[in-house]
Amino acid sequence: MRSCLLWIVTVAMFAGCSSEDIPQAHKGRMFDRTGALAFYSGGAGLTGPILGPGTHYTGVYDELRVVDCAMATTKEPLKALTKDGVQFGIDIYIRYGADPSDESVKAILGALGPDKEHTVTSVKLYDTYVRPAIGEAVRETVSPFRANDVNDKREEILSSIRKRFLEMMEKKDPKAVTVYEVNLSNLTFPDEMNHANTERAVQGVLKDKAIAERERVTAEIQTMSMRRELAEKEGEAVGAKIDKIGAALKRNPEYLQYDLQAKMPEIYRLAGDKGNMIITAPSPSMLMLPKTMSSGK
Repeated sequence: MRSCLLWIVTVAMFAGCSSEDIPQAHKGRMFDRTGALAFYSGGAGLTGPILGPGTHYTGVYDELRVVDCAMATTKEPLKALTKDGVQFGIDIYIRYGADPSDESVKAILGALGPDKEHTVTSVKLYDTYVRPAIGEAVRETVSPFRANDVNDKREEILSSIRKRFLEMMEKKDPKAVTVYEVNLSNLTFPDEMNHANTERAVQGVLKDKAIAERERVTAEIQTMSMRRELAEKEGEAVGAKIDKIGAALKRNPEYLQYDLQAKMPEIYRLAGDKGNMIITAPSPSMLMLPKTMSSGK
C-alpha cells in the first residue's frame, strides 16, 4: 500500500514539473534538454513550432524559451556631435515590441538568450535592435550640420532623424522588432549656445524693429514729397487761374465796374445791419484800367 502511494506521489510530482505556462502577449518555443532519466543522451536545443500563450507539456527536462511580444515605451536621451564638434542632446520616446510573427520569434530565440529566467524581455530587444539604430540615425543626421545651423533647422533635423530611424528598422532582416511610434523632443544646446541663441534672437528683434522704423521713415518722406508735389501743382493751377482771370479782365475792363454796381446794394444792406455805418463806395470809374494811348496820338 505504501509503495503504491509513493508511486502515485512521484508520478504527480513529475507531472506537475512537466508543464510550463506562456503568458499573454508572449510567444515561445520548446528547448530540448537532457538529464539522468534520459541517460544524458544530449538535447536538441530549440525545437518544434512556435507556441502561443497557454500551458504546455515540457516533460521532465525540457523548458520553454519565451519572447515578450507586448508593446513597451522607452525614453532614450542621446548626445550627438555637430560638424564643428559641438555636442547636442535630444530626448527620444519609442513605442515598440517584438514582431509576433513565427519567423521573427524563431530568429530572436536563435540569436538572443533569455535575460529574465526563460524570457527574452523587451529591454533586451531594445538594447539589441533599437538603441543601435536610433543612435546611428541621430549621428548620421546631426553630424553634417554646424552648431549655428541646428537651431534654425530644428524641425528639419528632428524629422530627418525619425525618417532615417524608421528606414533602418524596416530594412532589418528578419524584422525582429516593430516600431509603432517615435517622438523626438527637447533638442538641448550647450550653455554657451543657449546664450548665443538668446543674443541672436534679441539682435533679430532689434533688426526687425530697425527695418520697420526705416520703412516708416521712408514712407513718411515719400508722403511729404507727394504732398509737396501736390501743393506745387495746386499752386501752379491757382497761378494759371489768376493769369487767366487777369488776361480776361485786361480784355474786358468794364466788367469790374459792372460787378461793383451789382454788389453795391448788398454792401449797403450789410453796413446798415452792422450799425448804420456810412460807407462811401468808390467810384467805379476809378477801378477801370486806363486805356493805352495809341502811338499815333
